[in-house]
Formats: sequence, C-alpha cells, structure tokens
Amino acid sequence: MNLTCDLRQAIDGAGGAELIAVNVRNDVAFDAATHVRARGTLFLLTEGLVAVETARGRFLAPPRGIGWMPPGVPYAVQSYGPTAGFGAFLAAEFTGDLPAEPTSFEASPLAVLVMQRAVAWRPDAALDPVQMRLLLVLLDEIRQSPTKPLQLPWPADTRLLAIAREMLADVANPRRLEQWAQWADMSPRTLSRKFVQETGMTYAQWRRWARLTQALEWLATGRAVKHVALSLGYDSVSAFIKVFRETLGATPAAYFQSRNPERVRDRAPAARHNADVALHEGVHPDEGN
Repeated sequence: MNLTCDLRQAIDGAGGAELIAVNVRNDVAFDAATHVRARGTLFLLTEGLVAVETARGRFLAPPRGIGWMPPGVPYAVQSYGPTAGFGAFLAAEFTGDLPAEPTSFEASPLAVLVMQRAVAWRPDAALDPVQMRLLLVLLDEIRQSPTKPLQLPWPADTRLLAIAREMLADVANPRRLEQWAQWADMSPRTLSRKFVQETGMTYAQWRRWARLTQALEWLATGRAVKHVALSLGYDSVSAFIKVFRETLGATPAAYFQSRNPERVRDRAPAARHNADVALHEGVHPDEGN
C-alpha cells in the first residue's frame, strides 16, 4: 500500500497531529534514498536491519533499537532483508531537548508500547489530552534511554575520509595502517593520530566496526556465517565468531534471533487510520501507509 496523499500531507505539511505514527513493513530490501523532513523522525524496528547514513557517519539500527533523526537533517536509509516496525513523526516544537544529531537509543518497553498505540491516532487532528500525556511519556522515555554512538563516524580530513570510504567499500582489503598511510601520502603516525582525533576511534577500532557492520548487513540477507567470515578476510570462522561475540554480545547465529521480538498481537485495525506498509512499493522506513 502506498503512502496516501492525506497522510503524506499531514507528515510533511504544517498541520497534522503533534505525533503521527505508522506501521511499516517491507518484504524486499530497498536502496537508500535521502530525506529531509520538517518533523523529527523516530523509527523502531521489530524485524530486520537498516543502515542510516548522514554527513557525520553511518550507523546500523537493529531490531529493538529506536533511531532518531532531528528535523532538517538530511539522511539516507537502506534496508537489508525483510524489515518491519514503526515510524513516528514528531512536530518540531517537541524536539528541542532531543539530540541535535542523529542518534540511536535503546528502546524501553514503555516507549515501544506508546509508539504501537499511537498508530491508531488520527494523523490530521490535534492530540487529545490522553494522547498528549502519552506523547510526553514517550519523550521522557527517549530522553532517559541510553544512547549508542555512530558506529562509523566519518573523519573530516579528506585523505582520511578517502581511506575510510575505501575500507568500507572493500572490508577484506588486507592493507595495513602503514600501507594506507603511503596510499594517502601521509605518515603512519599522522594517520593514526588524526583518526583518533576526528572519529574518536583508533584505526583498528574503526576497521573492526567497518567489518562488523558489513557482516551484519550480509547476515541480515541470509548469507552463511562461514561465507561472511571468509568474505570479510578473517583467517577462520572461529576468529570471526570470537570478534563478533566480544563486540556485540552474541554469536552471529544468535544475534538476530535474540533481537526479533514476538510479532505484535494486537495491532490497530487497518481500517481505522493506518495499515501495514508495503515498503517495496515506494515507501521507506520513515514513511507509512
């Protein structure tokens, strides 16, 4: 189902409810498309994996995390494998004390429940007192939730950015720091120092996250663990699994299973205001039906 004109106008126009929430579902992966919205965007995945890229960096949003996009910030979202969840569009006047940069939060059960309930609210009318109290509860939950930094912040230096882009494009590239420094016409010491200054990570830490984000993308599309490990350049499957578990707290086989919640049993009836969205028909995770 495509995004209706009325709902699109409510989200992108000056009017509409203070919070507009929609179900989203996509059985086919979609490519990144850049968005800039006047509203702040919250998105909660219940299934699948998406990557979000901004001018500052790139992060993955796995199931049960809440992503936050401030109003007016360009961002692109790309999915890997089937995805489902909720998108919520918050009027700009309610976003002042939320982060000014794209952020990923741990999702509290209460925040999840409020976003689910908000799907049934009318998108074209101001919230009633009960709904407004729930919106304020959602905002309180978001503010108190632990944040997760961008896994792959982009360096500002053009030479380092070129290295980062090359490493992400070919995560199995065996070049060492000294070879990258020579490739970028800079000293290894300068490369190492500036990487920390501009990303908050060492070269080795950034490279590890680049490999792990690529691993998550491939695993989400159903690739075998052995194929992923060897494609990333690891010497053995066990070495890859060890790094994966140490960094993400679970084995590759358990990661998505442990984060896929039970399907929502009591969804708002589709005929009321919002239905599930077939995202492959042109609607992205920050859009609804």
